[in-house]
Parts: sequence; C-alpha cells; structure tokens
Amino acid sequence: MNPQRMCVVCRNLVPREKLFRVAKTSDGFCIDFANKINSRGAYICKDKNCILSARKKSAFERSFSSKIDSKIYDTLEELVNDDK
Repeated sequence: MNPQRMCVVCRNLVPREKLFRVAKTSDGFCIDFANKINSRGAYICKDKNCILSARKKSAFERSFSSKIDSKIYDTLEELVNDDK
C-alpha cells in the first residue's frame, strides 16, 4: 500500500510519490526530494495550479506558522515546468 499525504492547497489525499515535500529544518526551508529529512514537513501536489495557489494563499506560511523564502515557490514552479 502506498502511503498517502494531504496537499496543503487542494487538501486531496494523494500518493506520496505524486507530491513534493517542503521541510522546515534548523537552517531554514528546503525541498525534500528523498522524503527522508527528519523535520516538520508539508506536501504539495506536483501540479502548477496547486503551486501557484500555494504562493497566492500563503499555504506553507500557514502550515509552518512562519515566513518561507519565495525561492522555494520559484523552485517548485521550475520543477513543474521542467516535467512537461
């Protein structure tokens, strides 16, 4: 059985491999491609609309209760654009 996680934007339960994980570490925020960083994390669909909505709605800021660097959103957008 594939583990499922909830997207912070659309709130759908999705298999973990179809999501990006953003992790909050002591050094700041990063995209956890291996899903192995031992820290607080939030998931978002690998979908351009979800990522754009996340930036607009400040979804990660709400999930982590702190300001997140806009570079994380930029990187996520680039990753989705590169997949197509």
